[in-house]
Amino acid sequence: MEPGSIGCAVHEAAESGVEGKVTAVFERSVHLGSDSIVITLGGLDLPNHPFTIRSPNPPRGLRPGQEFGLAAGTLSLPDARTLDVSGYEVFIPAMRVDKMAPRADMSRVLQDARMVVATTSFRDGFHSFVMGGPMHGMITQAVLPLIQRIGDALREEDWDGMVSVGVDLAGVGEGLTPSGDDFLAGIVAALHFHRASGGGGPETRHLRTLAEKAAERTSPFSAQNIAAAAEGLVADVVADWLTFLHQGDSEGVKGSTRALLSYGHSSGVDTFAGMVTGLSSVMEKG
Repeated sequence: MEPGSIGCAVHEAAESGVEGKVTAVFERSVHLGSDSIVITLGGLDLPNHPFTIRSPNPPRGLRPGQEFGLAAGTLSLPDARTLDVSGYEVFIPAMRVDKMAPRADMSRVLQDARMVVATTSFRDGFHSFVMGGPMHGMITQAVLPLIQRIGDALREEDWDGMVSVGVDLAGVGEGLTPSGDDFLAGIVAALHFHRASGGGGPETRHLRTLAEKAAERTSPFSAQNIAAAAEGLVADVVADWLTFLHQGDSEGVKGSTRALLSYGHSSGVDTFAGMVTGLSSVMEKG
């Protein structure tokens, strides 16, 4: 059986101890929240993420409001239950490549990724815009100018403008992580990875400012995801996609794009839309 894993952010928080309550329960996972972190706890079918604990035997029957504690490699749960995570593999996502592929190769591979998405059935979210298709569902004409303007700001290297427009996308949509938040997480993740790999784009301080301002307009869980992405702390499927793209690996990008599409209801495609918007815009600058 595959061993469990613990995200690097959770592992670091556990060193000083975390106490809180169960904040939400879903079919495949639960959220454990404290003042400083929201931990996703579930089975091995969850993707690896810096804020996730994946267990071969995830606890069942948890309810919102119940207390938990995490310290010294042990997750303490209600009814005297414990989960030993001391031997779990620590997940740390790739945050850059050592040698970035030529821009022409990256542009070609980016188009390959678009083609994978183009052959999938429609799902709600922002991705139809970056595919050049019609706007559907919750994507209204009010949102379209914002997506266009954030791309313009990146092409013009107007980092303050990027922050100003990006904030207006925070919290747009429905669900645990609204489409606007996933889109923003995709943008900041891609921009962080691109610059860390030797490309251009805004500095981390600009991405942090965007994340901080976005946090005022959305839920703690979604805000945590955006802030984490600004530091390069993303799910394995996102890190894989960014790695293959920056290496100019077409087959790798196609496979990771398919994996990304199955990430949540529309979180994967919205994150993809943000990454494509961010990278295509800054890559135009060379």
